[in-house]
Amino acid sequence: MSSAYRKHVLLLGAAAALLCAAPAAAQDATEVETIVVTAQKRAEDIQDVPMAVSAISGDQIEKRGVTSVTELARFLPSVQITQSNNNRNTTVFVRGVGTSGTNPGIEASVGLFLDGVYLPAAGPIQVNLQDISSLEVLRGPQGTLYGRNTPVGAINMTTRAPQQAPEAMLTGTIGNYADKRLGGYVGGGITDNLAGRLSFWIADRKGYEHNLFTDDDVNGSSQRGLRGRLKWTPAEDVDVNLIAYYAHINSHCCTPDVLDPTGARGIATPGFLAASAAVGRPFRNYDDKDHVVDDDYEGRNATDSYGASIQVDKDLWGGHTLTSITAYNAYDDNITQLAADAVPLDVSRGFQRLVAEVYSEELRLLSPTNQRLEYIAGVYLFREDMRYDTQSVAGAQATRVFPGNARVLPGEFNHFYYRQATESAAAFGQLTFNITDTFRVTGGARYSWDKKDSFIASVNSPVGTAQFRSAFPINVVGDVSRSEKKFTWSLGAQYDLTPDIMGYVLAATGYKTGGFNARAAAPNTPYEFDAENSMNYEIGLKSTLLDGALVLNVDVYRTTLKDFQDSLLNPVTGTGFIVGNAGERRSQGVEADARWRLTRDFSLNGSLSYNDAEYTDYTAGQCYAGQTANGSKPGSCNFNGLRPSQNPKWQWSLAFAWTHDIDFHDTALFANGDISYTDSQYLTSTLDPRSYQGSYTLLGLRAGIQAQDGRWRLSAYGKNLSDESFYLQTTAHPLSFLMSAGGTAAVDSFVGWYGPPRTYGVELQVRF
Repeated sequence: MSSAYRKHVLLLGAAAALLCAAPAAAQDATEVETIVVTAQKRAEDIQDVPMAVSAISGDQIEKRGVTSVTELARFLPSVQITQSNNNRNTTVFVRGVGTSGTNPGIEASVGLFLDGVYLPAAGPIQVNLQDISSLEVLRGPQGTLYGRNTPVGAINMTTRAPQQAPEAMLTGTIGNYADKRLGGYVGGGITDNLAGRLSFWIADRKGYEHNLFTDDDVNGSSQRGLRGRLKWTPAEDVDVNLIAYYAHINSHCCTPDVLDPTGARGIATPGFLAASAAVGRPFRNYDDKDHVVDDDYEGRNATDSYGASIQVDKDLWGGHTLTSITAYNAYDDNITQLAADAVPLDVSRGFQRLVAEVYSEELRLLSPTNQRLEYIAGVYLFREDMRYDTQSVAGAQATRVFPGNARVLPGEFNHFYYRQATESAAAFGQLTFNITDTFRVTGGARYSWDKKDSFIASVNSPVGTAQFRSAFPINVVGDVSRSEKKFTWSLGAQYDLTPDIMGYVLAATGYKTGGFNARAAAPNTPYEFDAENSMNYEIGLKSTLLDGALVLNVDVYRTTLKDFQDSLLNPVTGTGFIVGNAGERRSQGVEADARWRLTRDFSLNGSLSYNDAEYTDYTAGQCYAGQTANGSKPGSCNFNGLRPSQNPKWQWSLAFAWTHDIDFHDTALFANGDISYTDSQYLTSTLDPRSYQGSYTLLGLRAGIQAQDGRWRLSAYGKNLSDESFYLQTTAHPLSFLMSAGGTAAVDSFVGWYGPPRTYGVELQVRF
């Protein structure tokens, strides 16, 4: 038995022993908080939903001091969120499956929804979590009720609705790295049938990494955001919700670190060191995982996301409800300075900009509940207009040979253009047959039609070298188009074993449209890829035990993904991307989450996931640089039996919350702590050994004093208290073609982007 396996067995054994002791501890406990979710387009207790869904309430988010979805992912089973060299390159993984954020032509495998509206990109989730009612993660395909593409899962964020009662809150935070945050909301009745709510957030911090070249901290962030909500009830049977928001992120982001520079395939070769020293910019960053970088060109990334939606709910005959959601969302990610080379040389300068506008309409009819047949039926219309531009300009020290014999001209450039219009329409429905009071069967279906019209062109400066054009080739594809139709379905059953324990089985399919490579590639390289399809089988148990003091949910799943869409940096040139369908892969495992209120003052929250993933039919994968080809096609590698990247076998977390009233001006002491573990994994799709990220454990603690009635709260906090150094993402060295390893050979190295180091501070929250 391996030591890692023994460790997890001991952890599970300890948890089991703790549960066995529960009855005695729970005698004076009260019930855990009820979490209401909209996973099935209805407001339901999470314990009644027959699928793998985890959720956290807005109150829990505030008490734990969670400020972003990326941070929150640590407490949710089978969820990871990564980011590389800009906000656009944010990727959400569920059960080890996500999407390459570097390629705008590939749609997300995990759907993101804000107040019931699909978001066109993952970048907006980097904004602060402010005034959230609940956040829920649906694991597994959601191909029936959810618009657009959700082959492996969905994240639903719901903001707090206006109330007639007046309310207001203000939170201020000061921390290390010059972290300053201010946020809050104000709301209440405007007239007898109109209520409003206004939320805002401001956040600024310096960077987590120190740049040797500029002697400055880099990878900092500045955020601003505003959201307004109006709830109007013009008649007893009509509710109108109007939501508008704007969020801005201005990032000093994101300069990577060079991995293992003195290793066998590191960047610090004699040729590279000599070439760097010869131009007066010697390489000095010999240590990795120290939050120190060395780059002459620091990234600048401004991201704007904004939109508005209007939801109208109309009560009809016999308890039916007709709902219409009309929405507009826009996303503008502008990288004015692209930091990619991670060295102090003037290798390349450039920019990237992605602009997307989305219009959607969802119309659905909900039957009343508590009857023999319950159903949902609807239609969904979607249009997205997207524009992506990127330019790379050779710098003064861009060369693959020693200085004085340059084969790349400073100033020559490549400009890549991508335009795409996407139209989609779908009809969907779900029917639940309550066979008995304790046994229910649910089936759902969706028929989707999608069409994409795109324009692709890669052009170079009028004067340039053959060497530069071999890495950045001219490739004017022009207008391209594709359309497809797809039927997806779900079928499940649930049975109430007792009034407090429900078991379910579920089979569901998911789908993600094909498309076109939205990054520069050589002529004759395939630019079109096919749809991605998923099939999921799941068995689960949801239980509320110990007179409501303990909620324990467990599921076992098996997901097969066919024609997985992948985008990889060309390992030969270090420029350009290769996109294709990566055969078949399988993920299977166990997930659990629990909420336990031992006493009135003390509660525990835990999550656990075990994921056994492998490629089952992928014999022509892309080899990493230097790997011996053994695949079914020339120059390819056989991935069968290998574990895909971004697939930690184990993830778990445990958090506690404690409060205790004291006899001092009606106050209470409180403490919240957490520990989370992420197993080792590869971070790059080629499974290059240099992308291996070892396991890491993160610790957090928040403690302070508060008013017993919740009017104010003062706390001190620390995150990543053990100061673990780890990478969220790694890749082969971008722009390696432009850097000399001696003679005409390019460097062959790796770079990575850090997760946050230890942070700490104080926070004051006041409610009015």
